[in-house]
Amino acid sequence: MSPVPGAGRMEQLVEAIAERVVNLVIEAIDVDALVAKIDMDALLDKVDVDGLIDRVDVDKIVSRVDVDKIVERVDVDRIVGRVDVEQIIDRVDVEKIIQRVDIDALVEQTELGTIIARSTSGVASEALDLVRAQGVGLDDFLARWVNRILRRNSDEWPVGPPALVSALADIDAPLPVAGGPQ
Repeated sequence: MSPVPGAGRMEQLVEAIAERVVNLVIEAIDVDALVAKIDMDALLDKVDVDGLIDRVDVDKIVSRVDVDKIVERVDVDRIVGRVDVEQIIDRVDVEKIIQRVDIDALVEQTELGTIIARSTSGVASEALDLVRAQGVGLDDFLARWVNRILRRNSDEWPVGPPALVSALADIDAPLPVAGGPQ
């Protein structure tokens, strides 16, 4: 208790008056007009930006960022739609990319080498077969003309090469049966 009688009531009255006066002053002040009078450039010149940055805990700020939420809000289709693909293609040096391709490694990792070998050998085999067939056709053609010139009868011509004809005759002959006539 205060030694002065009624001091407690007096303090309450002073506090109420001070509160009312402060509210009236705040309501009376035009904050926009007050801010307009402040020279912001001069104020910012006095601010130690490096000191402020040194006091900022960037790791604490970053740890509070929810990257997944940010990524969820990104409209990838809209971003891709704004990309000028033609401009990107124009900037790509295709020749430089081709120079970096290791053809030997590519062939080793794929069956491309086998495919090339098969197709090459297939073409060679087909070409050889064609040459052989043409050779046989030419041989038959020449044999017919020679036989006409020499006036040979076609019934007397052999059915094929003598060694082959005799081998075929041996195959067509019946096999001897065990215990039977020989």
